[in-house]
Amino acid sequence: MSPTRTAPDPRPVHPADRLTDAIHGIDTTALDCMQVNAAVLADAAHGPETHLALGARLRFAPRVPGPGRLPTVEPSPIEQIRSMQQPLGLALETGPEVTDGEELLRLLPEDGSHLYAVADAHRMPWLPYHNHQHMDHSVLLRSVAGGTRVEAVDAYDNETPYGRAEPVVCVLERAEAAALFDGSPILPVTARPAPPPALDVCRTLEENARDAAELLHDDTVTRYVAAFRDHPDQIEACTALLLETWLLNRSRRLHAAWTARHLPGSPLAASTAEQADAWDALAGQCYLAVRRVQRGRPAPPQISTKLTELLSADARLAAEAAHPGTGDNMPLQPAQVRETVVDTVADILRTHRETVAAADELSRLDGFASFQMVETVERLEDTYGVQFAPGDLEPAVLRRVDGLVDLVLRTTGVQAAHQ
Repeated sequence: MSPTRTAPDPRPVHPADRLTDAIHGIDTTALDCMQVNAAVLADAAHGPETHLALGARLRFAPRVPGPGRLPTVEPSPIEQIRSMQQPLGLALETGPEVTDGEELLRLLPEDGSHLYAVADAHRMPWLPYHNHQHMDHSVLLRSVAGGTRVEAVDAYDNETPYGRAEPVVCVLERAEAAALFDGSPILPVTARPAPPPALDVCRTLEENARDAAELLHDDTVTRYVAAFRDHPDQIEACTALLLETWLLNRSRRLHAAWTARHLPGSPLAASTAEQADAWDALAGQCYLAVRRVQRGRPAPPQISTKLTELLSADARLAAEAAHPGTGDNMPLQPAQVRETVVDTVADILRTHRETVAAADELSRLDGFASFQMVETVERLEDTYGVQFAPGDLEPAVLRRVDGLVDLVLRTTGVQAAHQ
């Protein structure tokens, strides 16, 4: 049984709160503890699904933290903060570490915006790690109630050995908040919206392909897998590998979500989703391996083989996907394009997709007028990375689901032929 945990006064937040809305729109189970709260800030600043940009690049770049240490794909907090800025459209400025709780609270922005901070999960009572495990963890803090209280926002979502961590908004008395962080190193990071980068799906996939080509021609994967397989302390190795596969699983799920968003209906989207499922299964096997070695039993030998296979499959898929959705290799599927069109219109109208799918004329749906028609066009152009020809934007086309599907298929086919 997991130990009981308490959080300081969880607060229901008004639906108009942009951060809370952002949390509800994010699959928080596809992000790690550093990404998830930066993702909330990005979506609140720039709109839903902005955070998916963190899944655009498919990376595998293990590092060795120090002599005698096992390799890890987990970057340091500073490295991760730097790498998140540009894709999320955030200016993240790290300040010097502080160890005094009151000093930290004096850094909270006077305008009521949030401070992104990296602190010890061991000190955070809303987390199951509280009083159980030390680890770097992000949280959003802001001053409320005229400075007498502090709001903590943490969208982290994970099943842990100590219980489940779920997204939470807590309000603490100022003295209570200061005491939580007093005496422990905290990295304060001021966060401001910045212009998000222009989307270039093809360039991103080409960058992924270049990285993958290098990976397929060196021994990085072999050495990485061997480090865990051949380590003399298999409890340590399996415990570390559990974290590694957890991180890789989440990053692959996020990449699959990014691909589905920007290349809906493509074979690449289907393949990345299948890869993400395979990583999820491997993470489960690694959890089993930890439990077995803790009981003095051998780890399942197929884990090393499967890890090698999945890392190699990631690289092959990325290497072959530099130009998805174009030509004869990656054609869009009409049925999946139709699903995307229906989902897009349903989201714009805030209605059920079945209502949209059954409509002969979208103009007969409540709320579908000129503004909604324009938004539908713009969203579909963004989704598929195309520009519809002005002459094709006829009302008769834009008011029917089948018309919009034909428009997408025709435009992607024509523009692909000229690439």
